Amino acid sequence: MADRERDYCLFMDGSRHNRNAGCRAHDNAYGIYGGGTERDRRAADLALFRHMRANRDPLAFVVLYFTTVYGWFFFNYHGRPWRGQLVRKLFRRY
Repeated sequence: MADRERDYCLFMDGSRHNRNAGCRAHDNAYGIYGGGTERDRRAADLALFRHMRANRDPLAFVVLYFTTVYGWFFFNYHGRPWRGQLVRKLFRRY
């Protein structure tokens, strides 16, 4: 059986509008490689937004809102109230 590419988009279909590539770049920019400051997270969120707009994705503004407001819940590298990727603790298969 051939290996599938990992779906980096949580809560949406990554196969549409080239979303998976944008979500992967977003995760690599901030989440997977250690996080950074709030400014770094905002830059990663805006890069994802620009990628989605360039691909004419109708969910671009919705995703920008949710990554900006709730992104800390999934990728928190500040140590309070946890450190790391909480999403992997809650959703083991992600």
